[in-house]
This record gives sequence, structure tokens and C-alpha cells, in this order.
Amino acid sequence: MAPPAAGRRGRRGVPRRLTNVGLLLVLAAVLLTGVGSWLVTEPVQRWLVVGHGVGGLLVVLLVRWKAPVVRSGWSRSRRSRWASAALAVLTVLALLTGVLHSTGLATAAAGQLMMWWHVAAGLVLLPLLAWHAVSHRQRVRRTDLDRRLLLRGGGLVALAGLAWVALEGVVRLADLPGARRRGTGSYASDLPRPTIWLSDRVPDVDPDAWRLTVSGVAGVQRLSLAELRERPTTTVRAVIDCTSGWYSDQEWTGWPLRDLLGPPAAGGSVVVRSATGYSRRLGPDELDGVLLAHAMAGRALPTSLGAPLRLVVPGRRGFWWVKWVDRVELDDRPAWWQPALPLQ
Repeated sequence: MAPPAAGRRGRRGVPRRLTNVGLLLVLAAVLLTGVGSWLVTEPVQRWLVVGHGVGGLLVVLLVRWKAPVVRSGWSRSRRSRWASAALAVLTVLALLTGVLHSTGLATAAAGQLMMWWHVAAGLVLLPLLAWHAVSHRQRVRRTDLDRRLLLRGGGLVALAGLAWVALEGVVRLADLPGARRRGTGSYASDLPRPTIWLSDRVPDVDPDAWRLTVSGVAGVQRLSLAELRERPTTTVRAVIDCTSGWYSDQEWTGWPLRDLLGPPAAGGSVVVRSATGYSRRLGPDELDGVLLAHAMAGRALPTSLGAPLRLVVPGRRGFWWVKWVDRVELDDRPAWWQPALPLQ
């Protein structure tokens, strides 16, 4: 039997190529809103998280139109169909872990938080999605985009929104753990969890030999922890919110970054570096409340949480909170002169 034509219509008169294009665009939007929620602050962050959830439910609604396309493609022998199968499996895994995490029906599996699995599935999904878009290119025709189809698409988006509201309502009425998660989707933790970003690692730091190199307005200084403790400290209350799905509200004690360095030049930035090589930049207007903390909740930081010093950046996600800091410096380059997400 000959394969169906590219323009053949699936359920209820929707061209199959448009089903593919629509699903691709929705998956791309889900990935972008998920990653985007790590990069911004409230209130935009909360709306991106909502959009991420609605997009995930929209993917579920589109399955009924995608299923005939999948059956047709799977009936044909192609070397690449196993990559397509992996794409489908990862999509289901990302959706399932997202629902389990957001409802709280399961918050961990195999020693990792459910959000970790959700993010991992999404990151592995990304290159497969790019491959699928290139290898299964679809051309949208002018005649495809009629008023009826646009109304149907808008109706699906509205239905996904209503499904999200209904799911959130059930979570709250049933008093599931998901009702108590933060706007970012994270769950409360009494203490911060030891975590690392990508390939970063816990270094072997000798507290006696450790020095903080400060390259600021007053020149270059190398300060021991004992010398730092001779300076007045500041305590701030701030929430560290990790992208792996937990947050912790703590009191942090240390030294304001601005006081150690002096003000950055206009258009410049402050670079905070870890003993591991990990680093983040902050602009002149981003230093309010930012500390180099040596203690949390009145106790010295453990090595697993960044001792001797870690950066505290109120309002930013956990990957901004550089651990094991051993160098801070003023730099002439702007704060945006760095990857939006660290690559280490």
C-alpha cells in the first residue's frame, strides 16, 4: 500500500503536515518557557511556569491528531524510526514527570527529585526535537491556514488552559503536596540540598590555605577567612530556589559584595569565581542584598553547601549562588557578557 500523501488530512480534516508543525511549535514553546522561567524573576517567572504547564497539557491534547501520523510512519521501514521512537518516549517521560512533580503524587525517583528527571528528559529531548524538525521538514500552504483551522487551534489552547486550571483545582481540593509548591514549582526543604550544576564538582578546599582574591577599587587583596571575620558582617534572609525542584528559606551571614569591591564602573560588572572555575557576572544594579556568606542559620557553612564562602543572590535561581568562591573582581565587560545558563 502506498504511503499517505503529505497533505492527507487526519482526524476532523486537519492536514497531517499541520499536525506535525503544530506539535513541533508547541514542544518548542514548552521547552522555551521551561528554560525561560530559570532566567527571569517574578512576576514574569510565574507566568512562564503557568505557560509551561498549559503547553504540556496542549501536547497531550494534540496526541489524538498525531497518533494516525505515528502509525503511518511506523508502518514504513526507516533506519531513523528508532530515533523517532526515542523522541516519543522522552516526550512521554517529560510529560509524566512534570505531572507527577506538579501534583506531588511522586516527588522523587531513584534518588533524584522528580523535577530533576523532568529537566533531564527535556534536555535530552532537545537535540532529538531539532533532528526531527530538520529531517521531517513540513511546508505550510496558504490554503492550510483558513479561519476554521485557526479557530480550532485557539480552541485547543483555551481547552489546555481550562485543563490546567482544573488540574490545579483538584490538587488544591485534594490537598496534594503540589498545593504547597512555590510559584517556580519548587517544594520547601528545611535545609538546602547539596547540588552541583552540570559538570561542576565539589573541590578539595583547605580552609587554612584558602584565600579570597579581591580585585576591586582598592587594588588586589588576598584575604584569609580570619581576616574577613575582622570585618563587620551582614545577615539577610533569602530563598535559594534550585532548578532541580526544591527551595529553602534561610538566614545568611557574610560580607556585602559591594563593600568588598567598591562600585563597578558604568557598563561594567562584578565577576564571582569558584575554586572549580565556575563563575557568574552581576551588573552594578544587581548587587543589593548580595553577600559572600560564610554562615547559614547561625552556623558555619559545610563544604557541601559552598564553604568557606558562597554567593547569596536574593531573587535569583540556585545556579547564580556560586559555591566555593575564591575570587571576586571588577570587570569592564557588561553583565550580559556570559551565557544565559552556565555551560560548566
